Amino acid sequence: MSNDNAGRSPRTSGGTGPMGSTVAIVVTAIALVLGFLILRNINDDDDNGGGGGDDGQTEETTTTADGGTTTTLTPGTTTTEALVTEGTMVQVANASTQNGVAGQMSTALEAEGFDMAEPTNATVKLTDSKVIYNADDPAALPVAESLARLLGDIPVEPSGLPVPAGDGNWATGSAVILMLGDDLAGKTIDQIQGQTTTGTTSPPTT
Repeated sequence: MSNDNAGRSPRTSGGTGPMGSTVAIVVTAIALVLGFLILRNINDDDDNGGGGGDDGQTEETTTTADGGTTTTLTPGTTTTEALVTEGTMVQVANASTQNGVAGQMSTALEAEGFDMAEPTNATVKLTDSKVIYNADDPAALPVAESLARLLGDIPVEPSGLPVPAGDGNWATGSAVILMLGDDLAGKTIDQIQGQTTTGTTSPPTT
């Protein structure tokens, strides 16, 4: 009797081995599946994040047109800097070889939001236009830089007295002067910025 009982014990304990192996295999398989799912979710999140960054970028497409180029910005964050048009008046001084262009440019700049002083004649003749400003007026430089940027990034320079325009003094309320040279004389803002326009480039005759 004792021999029969002793013979059963090894068969009972041996039966637990396959059961433990099966459980270990199932647990390992579940762990692999979960790991795969987690890795896929992480990759999806990275892809979505990358796409969002592209949406915020601004792309420029330049198309050649008669008389210049046209720039188009795609939807998204724009890089256009706002013009500073307030703080001081702007005076246009005709430094070109054409007549009547200071008044024409003064009207065009007023339409862009600048406060304009009475146009005048310069005491010098210039081929290239530039903007001068009164460095003693803290409001002058931002307006001068905005004016220069609007007109194709022309030079900006400080100026003391006498200024090379009118009677040599800054016009009342003005600390910025556009010295209008031959390069910009008689042109519209659109033409200066390289956009396609129609019509004449000189003031209409009466």
